[in-house]
Amino acid sequence: MTQSSPSSLPSENFQRGLIFALVVLPVGIVAWDILWSVGFVASIVAFGVAWAAVRLYRIGSGGRITRTGAIAVTAITIATLVLAYVSGFVVDVVQALVKQGASVTEALAYPPFWGYVGQAMTAPSALVSLLLAAVFGALGCVSVLRGAFRLSRAPQDVAAPGAVVPGPYSPPMQPTLMNPEGTPAIPAPPAAPPAERADQTEDPK
Repeated sequence: MTQSSPSSLPSENFQRGLIFALVVLPVGIVAWDILWSVGFVASIVAFGVAWAAVRLYRIGSGGRITRTGAIAVTAITIATLVLAYVSGFVVDVVQALVKQGASVTEALAYPPFWGYVGQAMTAPSALVSLLLAAVFGALGCVSVLRGAFRLSRAPQDVAAPGAVVPGPYSPPMQPTLMNPEGTPAIPAPPAAPPAERADQTEDPK
């Protein structure tokens, strides 16, 4: 499949690209929580969030991504990972309260609920998990985000591959007459104007 060159793409629609990229926020949180609930955290989640954010942004923006778009994609990726990390502890507390007989709704409405979440996030083991998640998250998404910034620095008005680039104007060349022998013919000098011809100088009587 042939990719479109920057010059063949429409101008960047930042608002539409941002809306499209924001779709990864709830999707990334849900994916993180599913893996978290089974005790598995991997950089593939961060990589997928970053890749999807860039992809969706370019679909919404019309294909272009400027430095502003790359910064927006980075912010969305970081926000998604932070919220996903917090939601993982929310899932842990909800599961603990459900095991004690409460429903999910009752667990979320329980007054000390967020206090339990805060205690879980500040535990020494949680800080180690946070550090590992940050390291693996950076490894997972740094290459994707670096590619987004590289695209934002690319020239936006280059010619498409195979396109004919117009050069400076040059007048058309005069055709060259050839003798029967194949040698260039020397054109005859132009005839003198009628007033300068010798046969016009005699005084008729």
